[in-house]
Amino acid sequence: MTSVLAAEGITVDRQSTDVLGRCQERLSGRHAPETVDAALRAAFARARSEHGWQPGPDMGSRTLTLTKGNWTVTAGFPGAPAQGIQAPVIMSLTCVAGDDTPSASTPPSPLALTPAPASS
Repeated sequence: MTSVLAAEGITVDRQSTDVLGRCQERLSGRHAPETVDAALRAAFARARSEHGWQPGPDMGSRTLTLTKGNWTVTAGFPGAPAQGIQAPVIMSLTCVAGDDTPSASTPPSPLALTPAPASS
């Protein structure tokens, strides 16, 4: 997602956490307020067309969501910032991790998400 956002002119910092089988990444940055909504829409369209992400659950008209493998990415459209300040861009990526926690930059294929049979 960082490269998709960069292609639309949004540079973000990445923060990762992994807690009890759930991994999360937060991408945050800033963008010109006049074009931030269009840039986010274009980034999500690029993620679908070029990287295989699928539309995620509908969370309302001010939120974009995508899924791929065991990852879900969510971004809300920022409100209008104070004059002269760039609009904040915050994107949350969440996965349900297995024994081998994947990286958000390389989500696993859906086949990798099938749990192994329990051994007896």
